[in-house]
Amino acid sequence: MSCKSAIYTVNTALPTIAANGTIPVGTVIRRFGCNVNISGSGITLTGAGYYDVDVSVTAAPTAIGTVTVTLLKDGVAVPGATASATVAAIGDNVTLPINALVRLQCCDDSSTLTLALTGAPSVINNAAVVVEKL
Repeated sequence: MSCKSAIYTVNTALPTIAANGTIPVGTVIRRFGCNVNISGSGITLTGAGYYDVDVSVTAAPTAIGTVTVTLLKDGVAVPGATASATVAAIGDNVTLPINALVRLQCCDDSSTLTLALTGAPSVINNAAVVVEKL
């Protein structure tokens, strides 16, 4: 069954994420339809089709260097869905936007989207995710 679906999640709990860690998507602010839902630290997609994904992460690195956020689908990086910023001072906020279109093929029962942090460990001040089934 396929229907128009969307979800908007936000995490403002200020988690500190280690390098190579997963950024939790937080809690549901708005949700409708039957094809998107939170599952653990990610968002589960059900129903074949295309999904528009918009992410905004504000991070305050706890070490000097580059902080990177990558959108993963079933643990695999979505091509081009990566944002990076280099900080010169610990705690400097950086905003990392990601926009991507992902596909769930007709033979797939479901897929899970997660956000991976690499580079400098960071405090996540805000992580907002919107997923819409097109």
